[in-house]
Amino acid sequence: MHKLTLKFRDPSIEQKYQQEHQSPKRRIHIKILLLVLIVLLIIRLTVALINKNYEVIYPLLGTMPFIAFTKFFNFNKEQHQRALITYINIGYSIYLIFFETPLDTPVMYFKGAYQMTINIINILRIEFVESMITIILLLSFRLCHLILNNSIVNITSIIMGIGVNLFLIIIVYLYHKAIRSQFLLTKIDQRWENILKQILHNQKFILINYQIEKLQFQSVTSTFSQSIQSQEDVMRFLRESKVDDNSSLEQYLFHKLQDLSQNYLKIVNHSINIKFDKQLISVDFSIFFGNQPTILIQTCQQQIYFQNQEVQNVCQSYLKLLTVFIKIIKKKIPLDYNQFHNLANKVQIQEIITSIWSQQMISKVISLEKSLLKMQKFCNPNTIIKLVGSDQFINTIPKIFYLLLACIMDSSTSQLIIIKGQTMENQLKLIKIQGQFKIKKLNNYTRKIKNYLLLICKEIKAQQFSINLELNEEIYQPFTNLVMPQYIFNYSKKRLTE
Repeated sequence: MHKLTLKFRDPSIEQKYQQEHQSPKRRIHIKILLLVLIVLLIIRLTVALINKNYEVIYPLLGTMPFIAFTKFFNFNKEQHQRALITYINIGYSIYLIFFETPLDTPVMYFKGAYQMTINIINILRIEFVESMITIILLLSFRLCHLILNNSIVNITSIIMGIGVNLFLIIIVYLYHKAIRSQFLLTKIDQRWENILKQILHNQKFILINYQIEKLQFQSVTSTFSQSIQSQEDVMRFLRESKVDDNSSLEQYLFHKLQDLSQNYLKIVNHSINIKFDKQLISVDFSIFFGNQPTILIQTCQQQIYFQNQEVQNVCQSYLKLLTVFIKIIKKKIPLDYNQFHNLANKVQIQEIITSIWSQQMISKVISLEKSLLKMQKFCNPNTIIKLVGSDQFINTIPKIFYLLLACIMDSSTSQLIIIKGQTMENQLKLIKIQGQFKIKKLNNYTRKIKNYLLLICKEIKAQQFSINLELNEEIYQPFTNLVMPQYIFNYSKKRLTE
């Protein structure tokens, strides 16, 4: 909060405070206030007309345009509400101070008391800056009235009046500061509630605060992995992790905070792939906005879901293929070579995928020529694979590379596939494949095995007559260095001892 105006420095929080906490109350306050004023005006005007008291009638009739002018204010707009309450408060006070007919002293004391009560209620309903201006204006009106209507000025009364009003400004300041602090604490409680809800679904996380004044991140806690727990570990992770544009995770989060801070959002959720310590990690991160934004980083739950779903789909595919073969054998259904070839390719591709699950993904240097010979079985009998130039050697994860080639060959419809490797800095970086391909079929394959391909490929550009494979400079491993939750560890020990 600003020390003088008490406005929240974050415009989004100020907007929420006005819309959620103040605007509905002010709307009701204005309706009740106007209703009371109109009812009192009608009653007083009726009594004055009956008594033919023209000294009261004319000032009361003069207030009607004042009340009619309130129709130009929009009750639903927050700024109009504050302006209208200030307008009514000052206008009502001017009428009572300068135009009200003088009455007996006890009655005037009584009217002065409830006038001040109404003034204070209205002052507390607007913001501090407007409250302070209103208090000063009302004090000025009363001092002006006192000086004009008294031949002898009582200095003691004036000093007392100024002192009481200054004390009232301090009370109003403390009141507004208290309710704004309460609102801020409520929002902080809600933010931590949202964070805890997300943590419950995944016990491997990093929680960090972003300190706006210092423009730096500060670790709160981490259970992300055995090697990423302390403040130093977390900061090293943020600085050394790389995202797709090769910037650090720290830079990426900093730019996200700058871009999104003006959008008045409560929570932002994103999923990204990052590279850290020669490992590829799919993470979800959430930004909880407030005075000090809080960032929650977790391992990607969506990836785990898709992996489980993939296992189910593969098992289901195997069962369907076995059912088809059983029907063919039992019913002696004629089967041409193309049908058999397509079914065989599906089985072989699924076999490569399942072998990836069961084996450790170790990078090796393999021959491109020998790899293409293994892929011949995925092509039609009349299709020829031709390697242009000398043999090339690739540092890759063999099973994943074979899986990618198998998907490409299974998507080919041409009789000649030409492959050329392009070496940069004594390392094969680009493989160009020419032929004719079913791009939709290939895209379906690559979408399903995307998480595997990211370990070895930087980019795949697929067109109907050409495919360019840009390989990673460095081969990555799936991120497995995770802390095992205690309840899982205990459960595993129990199973082992049974």
